[in-house]
Order: sequence, then C-alpha cells, then structure tokens
Amino acid sequence: MNSILSNCVAKRTYWGGAQISLCFFMGIGATGAIAADDKAKEPAVPQAQVAKPTAPIPPEVAKPASPVAPTIAKPAAQPVSPKASTNPDQDMSEALLKKINKSSGDIVLRTSDLPPPYPAPKPELKAEAKPEVKPEPKAEAKPKAKPKTEEPVAAAPEIAWTYADGPGGPDNWVNLKKENVVCGKGKMQSPININFDNVVKGDLSPIVFEYRPFFLSLVDNGRTVEVIGAEGNTIFMNEKQYRLIGFDFHKPSEEAFNGERFEMSVHLVHQHFDGSKVIVAVMLSSSPKLWEVAKKSWWDKPPKENALFQIVLNNVPLVKNQVASPRDVSINPNQLLPEDRTYFTYMGSLTEPPCTEGITWVVMKNPVLVSAQQVHSFGQIYNNNARPLQIKGDRIIKESR
Repeated sequence: MNSILSNCVAKRTYWGGAQISLCFFMGIGATGAIAADDKAKEPAVPQAQVAKPTAPIPPEVAKPASPVAPTIAKPAAQPVSPKASTNPDQDMSEALLKKINKSSGDIVLRTSDLPPPYPAPKPELKAEAKPEVKPEPKAEAKPKAKPKTEEPVAAAPEIAWTYADGPGGPDNWVNLKKENVVCGKGKMQSPININFDNVVKGDLSPIVFEYRPFFLSLVDNGRTVEVIGAEGNTIFMNEKQYRLIGFDFHKPSEEAFNGERFEMSVHLVHQHFDGSKVIVAVMLSSSPKLWEVAKKSWWDKPPKENALFQIVLNNVPLVKNQVASPRDVSINPNQLLPEDRTYFTYMGSLTEPPCTEGITWVVMKNPVLVSAQQVHSFGQIYNNNARPLQIKGDRIIKESR
C-alpha cells in the first residue's frame, strides 16, 4: 500500500461543511479514489451531521456555497482546450466538478476522466525529409539495331598468298599480313642470283649428311609438294647438328647461276634445337646443256629418272592439304644429293611468307639429273612456284673448294 499511496496525489476541499479528501493515481491504467471521509488525518465530523443530513443539503450540493467551490470552478470558466493540457491540477479540478454535478454520494475519479497528462505523441512527419535518391544504374548501351532491310557487311575474305601474279602474288605478300613486313623491307631476302665472279672462295668445312631411308609421308599444300622428314636424318655444319624436317620442290629453280635458272630445284630444310635453320638447295635438270659448275662426263649418258623423285610423283595426294602416308613405301634422301658436294653459302630468308630472315643457305654447285618426263609431270601439278629473285645487296657469298 505504501508503494501505491506514494503515487497518490492528495487534494482536500470543503463541500457543504464537510471536508473531502481526494486521491488519484497518475499513470496509465491507474485509478484515482476519492474518499468522502479521511478519519486518519482529520478530526471526526459529528455523526449527526454525516448520518442524518438535513433536507437543504442536496440543494447545497448542487449549488455549493463553500468558498472553495469558486476556487475549483474557476478553471471551468476558462475555455477548455481540445488539446491535452500540461496542468494536472487544473484538469483534476475540472473533472471533479463534473462528477459532483452529475452524481451524489461517493465520487470515484478515474484517469480516463482526465485528459492525458502529456500531449499524445504525434507521428513524426517526414514530409519535409526528402527520400534518399539512389542513382539509377545506367542502362547498358545497346547497339543500335540496323534496319532489317540493311544486310550486314561481310568481312573481306583473307587473301591467301600465292606465287602467281595478282592480289596474293609475291609483290603483295607484304600487304597481306603484318607478319609479312619483312617480305618487302628485308635486306637479306631469298632467292638470289649467284654470280661466279662475285663469290669468295675459301676452305669451307664439308657438310656431313647422315641420311637414311624412312617411310614416305607427304602433302600437297596448294603451293608445292612437301615430303615430311623423319627422325634419324641429320646434317652436321660448323660443328652443329640440324635435323631434316622436310623437303619440297620448285619449278623452275628459285636460285639462279649467272642469271639462269635450272628446270627445277629441291629444298631440304633442317633445323637445330635452338631454332636456327639451314636449307640445302639442289638443282634438278634434264637438259644436256653444259653448265660451268658441271663436269662434262655427266652428259656422256642421257639423263635417267631419279628414283626418289618418281616415288614422290607416284604418291602425290589427290586432295590438297591432306597428308598421305602410303603403306610400305620408303625413300632415301641421299638420292637427292649430287656426287660432288661442293657448295655456295650465304645468309638469306624463307622464300615464302613471312619471309623470315637469318636462314643459312647452302646451294649445291652441281645438279642432280632427272628425266624430262619427270619435269613435265611435276609441271602438270605446279608449273610456276618460284619466288622472283631478290636483291643481293652487300651480302657475301662464299664458295667451298
């Protein structure tokens, strides 16, 4: 009870000569009790006055003459604000007066009869607060759709290089790809003309050929007939070993001696494990014409067919760019080498795009004999697959003794 009474606000007033003690509890859900008689703190009222009130008392309740009444009623004269009041005493007096006017006997005043002690919390207005505007993600730019009537422009087809004159010919190799820039601007391009009067003779180390028979595997790549090399076929030059990676045929010969070309030539391509290359070029001829580099005794008999070259012609694939490996057919690369293996050598390049320079060329001084029919047969496949002669420049050409 002490905890409850501690929250009780006591008010005393006088009404019709009787002292009234008021007690109410402030807080949500609490009730205020008004006691008509407080015997503990005030002197007892004569029982006759309380038990048997005279008849004039009720009118006096309706119209109180007590000097306290005006004090209680005074706040009623003020205009009541519809809003919640901040004066609890004034609100209690107004509520008590209403209760007295409406009833008699014990008067109970509840917190529900009073306005809230504090203004009801108003919902926060966020009208003024502008909502945070998040940047909208930019829509990905979509390529503008072309009109349906407009057909897409097809990319220009890549022009393949060739030995024939035209857009893909030797004069335009440099324009076909960026990698071919050396074809037009290189200073050590091949093939060249070998002028016997402008060579440097010296004691050059002989080239050691270590060839042995292997099974034939070849391809017509659309520009020449190429035989694929095999393991175990190597050459030694300047104390370095080079592996035979393949050989191909050209008509006419790409190299020239004193301004003249042979009927054909074969290029045997070798490569060291460090990437450096040596290409051995051998002239092929069926003509009895006497060359300065040939021995007269060679022409005592008419030229015969070359055995290896005939095997190649017999097995040229019917479909280009398709490797053919005929069963149990072997060849011996030694059959493409002349008996006299003296040679010319110079620094040059590949004779096809990308015309890579830094290639060591070895051009055998003496030709290998082939028959006229063999030359004609190859001409039915490729009649002109030789690059034009390139400028020698200041390069040195050496000749072995």
